[in-house]
Amino acid sequence: MKKNLIFPLIALASLFVSCDDNTDELGYSLTNPTDRMAIAYGTFNVNSETVKLDNIISRSSTGYLGKIKDPETGSYITCNFMGQLHIMEDYEFPKKDSLVLTNGEIIADSCELQVYYSTYTGDSTVSMKCKFHEFAKPLSESETYDVDFKPTIENGFLRNDGLTKSTTYSLIDYSLADSIRWKGIRHFNINLNDEYTDVDGKKYNNYGTYIMQKYYEPGGSVNFKNSYNFIHNVCPGFYLENTGGIGCMANISYTQLIVYMRYLDSNGDSINGILVFGGTEEVLQKTNITQDQEIIDKMKDEGDHTYLKTPAGLYTELTLPVDSVFKGHDSDTLNTANMFIPRENNTQATRNYTIPIPQKVMILPADSVENFFANEKVADNRSSYITTYASATNGYTFSNISGMMRIMKDAKTKYLAEHKGTTDAQYEELFPKWNKAIIIPVTISSITDSYNQTTITRVTHDMSISSTKLVGGKDNPKAIKISCIYSKFQK
Repeated sequence: MKKNLIFPLIALASLFVSCDDNTDELGYSLTNPTDRMAIAYGTFNVNSETVKLDNIISRSSTGYLGKIKDPETGSYITCNFMGQLHIMEDYEFPKKDSLVLTNGEIIADSCELQVYYSTYTGDSTVSMKCKFHEFAKPLSESETYDVDFKPTIENGFLRNDGLTKSTTYSLIDYSLADSIRWKGIRHFNINLNDEYTDVDGKKYNNYGTYIMQKYYEPGGSVNFKNSYNFIHNVCPGFYLENTGGIGCMANISYTQLIVYMRYLDSNGDSINGILVFGGTEEVLQKTNITQDQEIIDKMKDEGDHTYLKTPAGLYTELTLPVDSVFKGHDSDTLNTANMFIPRENNTQATRNYTIPIPQKVMILPADSVENFFANEKVADNRSSYITTYASATNGYTFSNISGMMRIMKDAKTKYLAEHKGTTDAQYEELFPKWNKAIIIPVTISSITDSYNQTTITRVTHDMSISSTKLVGGKDNPKAIKISCIYSKFQK
């Protein structure tokens, strides 16, 4: 009887609106007179400010390439893409004796890197330029890389005399008919047909010939058995550096290295074939981002609103009223803690585009952000929560963050109990982030089982270009409210 009545009574209590903390004897006629439930509700102010995180881990499986002017700040954002190539387990080339040889040698007809993009920001007709660089060594699978990490010759990641290739491209292909131009995932190509010299000084007529001869050399096929062998012994990876053009940013979905070659079929006829190596989420794909940090720092200090701005690393930090929420409720259950944060509409835009609004955001304790992303954790709806931007309300709703607030309260209570004589002020000096939470735009991966239940499997920093202002800020301490509902049984 008791358990069945808890949730209906809480729902009934949520119909009442109050700006202070009261306890009403609701539902007494519905419960046993000797075992009655008391419902309390309260509304509290939440302070907010913009913070900047510098150590943003680049772990998204999607990358970005290009340069764009931020219409909100007037500053430029430049993105450069790093990728590796995946190979199927035990990948096999055609039999050596079936190859069509050129002057008795194994030669590839041509080779190219195809760069596929799903979406873009800016003007697709703008002419852009990028430069392909060959890696000298692979990125480490055990290391984490921030968005400001840049591979260079000096840090040993780019070959001093390695393969480079500059390419001009635009994201709209006028050679295609209008009916098919924007169907599917589009791409542009970087041809790798110039003479190539490997690390041992051996020369090849193009990069594709290098790939083929590495496979057919004695014992070479073992280097193509899996992605690890291929990356560490054949192709460590590549770096696409934006070198020209302003006005377009491509969202890179994946890359493919294509080697064009010829071999003989069972009838002895020459057949055109291809060897494919894909840059997908099975291997590392990362983005190096540069932007005007002086402008970003000025935005952080604006006091009449807060920001969610990616990839700039501007996020909203909340000071949760933990002490006030639990004051006088030591024996109560905090059932819900609901918070709605409205956004301000964008006021700046270029003729062609506006910066998109972050769609999925996560709230988590400020002192656990670095650990969360470094250890690839997922939101658990207890210490971290994910919500989606709602256009109908023009904001973000966190329906119940009571679990996170309870964790903050319990940590403080335990510390004070174990360190007798420590005052609240001393505790806050020791742990200045104890009651602070940060809202961060994220990208999630999930799976859906046969019962249509969806489980989040991965949460990463949103590395796309997005921005919004939120109501609040240091100058508006009463702009954001958190509404709480408590319950307890009374004898």
